Amino acid sequence: MFNVIIAGSPTANSMLRAGAFALTAFALVACQTSSTEDTLGSAAEEKVTEADLRNYCPRVQLNEGTAFLQTYTEGNEDNAEELIYQASISDVTRSCRYRDGQLFITVAAAGRVVNGPKGTGGNIAMPIRVAVKEGDQLPYSRLGQFEVTVTPGAGASQFIYKDDQIVLPEPAIRNIQILVGYDEGPYNTP
Repeated sequence: MFNVIIAGSPTANSMLRAGAFALTAFALVACQTSSTEDTLGSAAEEKVTEADLRNYCPRVQLNEGTAFLQTYTEGNEDNAEELIYQASISDVTRSCRYRDGQLFITVAAAGRVVNGPKGTGGNIAMPIRVAVKEGDQLPYSRLGQFEVTVTPGAGASQFIYKDDQIVLPEPAIRNIQILVGYDEGPYNTP
């Protein structure tokens, strides 16, 4: 991550870091798709207005205790020699659009997966949940099974998970919180 310092301006520092992360995240997403339309949508539907830039966009954060996922051989939890793979989410971001009285939110999580001593490579399905809290309510919760290909001996495999299904009524008050993290189940929850 970039560490930019502007004397006496913590807000400017935060904005610069957020902008640098957003550019990095979009560049990484573009590297993992076959076209920019897969990542960014078509130019016609993605025109950003001044109102989009000024409107409220809820913060997104990692849900406490859910940034790491470790998978072991059966019955050998917490034995480092039996680790199949370890995954981590390192950064999260979001973008917001207001249209016709609704708030459309896209959330992205960037991370990596590393094989452990018992890892053989291949496709790994990672359970990633995106949840939206509005006060005491939970208007959105989605558990995605995101596949990442891990190659034996190749080091870490990077990934970017994207959830663009969040649609909420335009909020009357700014009390929305977006949480992202690994969720090992139960899988029959929304």
